[in-house]
Amino acid sequence: MHISLYEFFILLIIGQCIFLIFAIQYIPKKNSGTNRMIQYLLAIYSFYLLERVIHSEIPGDFLRRYAPLTNVFYLFIGPFVYTYIRRLLFFENGKYHLAFYHYLPAVLYLLYVFFHIYMYDSIVDLCNYQTIFFFTVEILFFISITTYLFKSYLLFNYYKKNKTKELSFNPNSTKYIQVTLICLMLYMSFWLLGIFELFDIITWIKRSLIYDISCLIFGVQIYIVSFYNLKYPEIFKIPFPSNIKSEQKKKNKLDEQEANKIKNLVDAFFKEKKGYRQAELSLSILANEINTTTNKLSWVLNNIYKKNFYELVNEYRVDEFIQSIKEDKHKEYTVVSIGFDVGFKSKSTFYKAFKTITNFTPTEYIKKIESEKRAETSDA
Repeated sequence: MHISLYEFFILLIIGQCIFLIFAIQYIPKKNSGTNRMIQYLLAIYSFYLLERVIHSEIPGDFLRRYAPLTNVFYLFIGPFVYTYIRRLLFFENGKYHLAFYHYLPAVLYLLYVFFHIYMYDSIVDLCNYQTIFFFTVEILFFISITTYLFKSYLLFNYYKKNKTKELSFNPNSTKYIQVTLICLMLYMSFWLLGIFELFDIITWIKRSLIYDISCLIFGVQIYIVSFYNLKYPEIFKIPFPSNIKSEQKKKNKLDEQEANKIKNLVDAFFKEKKGYRQAELSLSILANEINTTTNKLSWVLNNIYKKNFYELVNEYRVDEFIQSIKEDKHKEYTVVSIGFDVGFKSKSTFYKAFKTITNFTPTEYIKKIESEKRAETSDA
């Protein structure tokens, strides 16, 4: 068997997949339920790439009879991706599982494939049958995977829009999820091109090239997942949308006494305990600290403070940073180290929050403070 340079590259990617499948087992603080989904997906990707390498070595008649049997794995890609995104970004009661009916297309397809294998020898017009069967399967797979990718992207967008209500920092590690979803959507675009090419709707690209590009897209995605899944074993979660809505229906408004009690506890946590210095402070952590629910705490923040959690925490952090500058601590320590001391998790989050609140960068603000001090000295 002659292996081309391209096929050798694909085999290297398969090796990376297999390595990651086993490496994920040993990630510290691993989120086992979430990582299991990515392991399943990596196994499917590996199988797809291996099938691409050995496809030309399999006898045609054997391939036409039994190849549809292996395709059943691809109907699991959509549900697995959606489950992975949901488990990764949201905390819910218990471990989230899709209902059985989400996997029903795969079960029905598998039953039909057994029927296909059984009746294969008795098919009269094999060419026409293969064309119809292949077209139906391609459309089924495309609709299934695209539907779940769309659902997954909606979840990711909800997370991006609502993370500031729950977290006191910007989890930059979530960017790889967006890249992963984009890679999958790009792959589905080439899948659609393959369907069009099969029926001569388009002629400017060959199906073999489409498969090669698809494999490369998978390769890029594998390395993205490999790097980030090992670097960020766990991402901070927020409540799932349905849970928020159900809680809000139960408690749309707090009475004045309870609202004031929660506000006093929040003030004490920030002003006396300086809890905002916790770099990974989240709404759920604060709710636990003051012995209330995230829903009640959110209500107080929105209706009494008129701010979301992200804004309130960073205001306290910026205020302490400014106080440190007025005390000339920037002459002993770097600006970034002071930012970290007051609770910011990253330089980018620190600079962005400071600019939003003061309309100055930290460096510009320091120059402003020093200029004011010189003016006061000259006036004296």
